[in-house]
Amino acid sequence: MKRILIISLLLLNSLSWAEGVSWQDLPPSSQQALTNLKDSWDSLPAQKQNAIAKRIEHWQSLSDEEKAQAKQRFERWQQLPPDKRQQLMVKYQAFLQLAPEQQDEIKRKWRWFKNLPPEKREKMRDKWQSLSVEERRVLREQLRQATPEQRLQLRREFLRQR
Repeated sequence: MKRILIISLLLLNSLSWAEGVSWQDLPPSSQQALTNLKDSWDSLPAQKQNAIAKRIEHWQSLSDEEKAQAKQRFERWQQLPPDKRQQLMVKYQAFLQLAPEQQDEIKRKWRWFKNLPPEKREKMRDKWQSLSVEERRVLREQLRQATPEQRLQLRREFLRQR
């Protein structure tokens, strides 16, 4: 699992600082977790050193439950076919290009969906997937233009259909 963590840390290359982190400046717990990188640490670009140092610090601050959840998500990711992973990465990159308000709105809607009872989520998911591309487009547009009360009514009608 340590190897998976190190690989994922290397892939998370989103921070950029001019100066790297020297091996000696890493906390002992980070050095221990990154022992496989000790010999090559100085040859890593500064940006990668900083990203790894920040991610390992974050990882070590997580509770055991949060670490277990992260490991489960990583394992599910690894089990996805390469083409599905690529699709998800493309969608994620598109999400990152959205304005912060749009990202917040998507996150809010996702939280709403995740807070539904599992059976209701499953019913909604099944119904959505049974719609044609055109039916989905029309429903999205209706929801986009609706007031909160109208959206609630549209969702109720959606769940009653079929």
